[in-house]
Amino acid sequence: MNNITNTPNFTTEDGDQILYPFSPPIFKTEVDSSFTKELVIEGRKLTNDLGYDQNHTLASKHDLSRTWHYKNDYLNKVEPYLKTYVERFFNSITNAMNTSYMVDSLLSIQEDRMKFRKGNLKLDNLFINFNKKDDFNPPHTHTGILSFVIFCKIPDGIFKDQQEMNTMREGELHFSYGDTITKLMKNTYPVRPYENCMYIFPNELRHYVPGYSYDAERISVSGNFVVV
Repeated sequence: MNNITNTPNFTTEDGDQILYPFSPPIFKTEVDSSFTKELVIEGRKLTNDLGYDQNHTLASKHDLSRTWHYKNDYLNKVEPYLKTYVERFFNSITNAMNTSYMVDSLLSIQEDRMKFRKGNLKLDNLFINFNKKDDFNPPHTHTGILSFVIFCKIPDGIFKDQQEMNTMREGELHFSYGDTITKLMKNTYPVRPYENCMYIFPNELRHYVPGYSYDAERISVSGNFVVV
């Protein structure tokens, strides 16, 4: 239950994947289940704090009524762990450069890798999303240089139920890039997330979550790395 459509990809020795549905690469991996559980526990503590506005973390403004920021001290705690996955992303890019046709895109990512090697990438923010019935996230981009999303809770049977109802959008994450000129072209790449999976991607890659009418909670955690 991973990628919905066939797309060029590169699989590493660790089982991670670099996906190329379009020029900007998308890195798919998995985090430890103990980490996602911790994210949810700490995230639920934040729901007692009111008035958080996450719009400054997104390049496209929109309301996220059930989104909360983690505090700076928690960012400092989890940053080393998250950076290990950024390192895996950059290492995968290096290995993929000799086998992929997306050389130009990968070379630009390599420049970011050098900044990472010099210790210039920093976790700028981290926020948790509690999606419930009738919630959605419209197309948007993020600030920073690299963004990521970790899926902590996916309702049991959501994709099976949708298949039976002949609808395949709810609970998915959709990436989009460029514009379509004709109906023969597609600029959207949908993925069906599962618990503990993580996607890392360039911050300016548009993505969205379609309307969610499933009567169960869907939890994800997103964040952005910046150059300092």
